[in-house]
Amino acid sequence: MIKRIAAIVYVIGLGALVLGDAQVEAQTPPQPVPIQAPSLANPTGQYEQPPVVNITSLLPANAVSGPGFSVQPQVPTNGAMGQYAIVENSSVFGSDAGTYYVESLELLKIRLSEIPAIVQLDNMSASSLFTNALVSSAERPVTAAANMVMHPEDTITGLPSGIGSFFDRVSMGAGQILSSATSSFGSGQAASETGMATATALGYDQLRRDLARRLHVDPYTSNPILTKKLNKAAWIMFSARITVDAAMIAVPASVAITGVEFTNDLVYQTPKADLVLMVQNQLQNMGLSSVEIAGFTTNTAIPLSLQVSAVKDLQALGGIQGRHSTAVAIGNVLTEYQARFLVSSLRMLVQWAQRQSPIARIQNFGVLVGTDQNGTTIVCAPIDYLSWTPRIAGFATDPTLLAMPNRVLLIPPRMTPLARQQLSANGWSVRSTSQP
Repeated sequence: MIKRIAAIVYVIGLGALVLGDAQVEAQTPPQPVPIQAPSLANPTGQYEQPPVVNITSLLPANAVSGPGFSVQPQVPTNGAMGQYAIVENSSVFGSDAGTYYVESLELLKIRLSEIPAIVQLDNMSASSLFTNALVSSAERPVTAAANMVMHPEDTITGLPSGIGSFFDRVSMGAGQILSSATSSFGSGQAASETGMATATALGYDQLRRDLARRLHVDPYTSNPILTKKLNKAAWIMFSARITVDAAMIAVPASVAITGVEFTNDLVYQTPKADLVLMVQNQLQNMGLSSVEIAGFTTNTAIPLSLQVSAVKDLQALGGIQGRHSTAVAIGNVLTEYQARFLVSSLRMLVQWAQRQSPIARIQNFGVLVGTDQNGTTIVCAPIDYLSWTPRIAGFATDPTLLAMPNRVLLIPPRMTPLARQQLSANGWSVRSTSQP
């Protein structure tokens, strides 16, 4: 779910994303833009229009609707990812009601898991315990501390995006990725982290993380609606000295808090500043320069919890060839969709190393390609629904990839019959896997 202040307009065929300050209207997203087939694509010229699939073919029926919200049943796809629309009504969500578009199944699951937490926080804010606490919160010192939490809705506008763009070319060089490394240690956002020191010392940061844990949400979520409500509730509790247990007990248990698990205990237990330092230190140990590290850690497209996951998985692979360039590629992403795609791909390689054979090297061909110690080439594609479009065909039949031995495509099982047929005809061994 994305707040109206961060409106999202998709241009599917071009793989573009525009982030602006206009309000999102409840309307159908733009239609796909036709693209020409690349010269290296399927020589028979047999392609297909990306299908429109039913949401229940991707998620259980009981997960796509609830009090005050529903996911639109028809999901347009673009050859790799789906376009999802979450509709929220004003009876439950008030001024936050509207239609919110999400471009990956992974992020859709996260946004849906955050809805019960938003409702719970609204209930907490309306409780008598919180109403009485507002008086105390107005008198508590360090009243600016609530504003020291990073606001993820402060985004850069006009950035090209789209996970589908990763499949445009196999040779996706560093010059084709806009670097976000515009600052070094001690400047910009990195320096602003020190502003949390006062609030952290007084316990606000820990209380906020404890509250997020009880709500089963990421304390560093990029969802601006959830962030705002989490900040407000934590500040009132901190100001009035209300414990998390007392606040949760005071709220009617009208909403079951369930959802995907997307983070680990380290994110909940460790102060934010310590997490930032841990990420910086691990990237430094991998050989990244201070500019590359700054670009990674200050990139607002990568939530801090996702940064932690990325460096942990990179560390788990060991000092293999290509680890440095992979870390730089993740740090250079332009949107959270791209960040999650690459980090999920990385997780798939770690799982392969644990279950099959250790990874010997990683290459970045737009998507991550690993080679294990047995000489198997593993191409990770944590996509939503695969169809045989010119873009996908151009990627799958590129001579650079076809020359690699023992090619395995790790991909969720959802694909069209033509895509499966063409992958097999081009020598791909397809292994279905759930997204990590």
